[in-house]
Amino acid sequence: MKTTVLTKDAIQELLLDFLCQQFLVEKEDIELDKSLVDTGIIDSMGLIEISAYLQREYEIKITEEKMNRNNFGSVVKIVDFILREKDIN
Repeated sequence: MKTTVLTKDAIQELLLDFLCQQFLVEKEDIELDKSLVDTGIIDSMGLIEISAYLQREYEIKITEEKMNRNNFGSVVKIVDFILREKDIN
């Protein structure tokens, strides 16, 4: 794993940095509790890119069943998903 400090805030900041760089969006344009798809920041290919990022950065195995709105519905949900998968409280 590349990230040494896995706190909720650190994970969220790294995810936001990735989203901004990958999808050419400003942090202030991302509503943390809103769907990235519904707000037009990403599409279905974006979900695959985020999934690849999570697998690479956090060594999380992401199956098709895990790629749902409960886990990938917003920045907050993605961060919570990472925390659950890495078993961080």
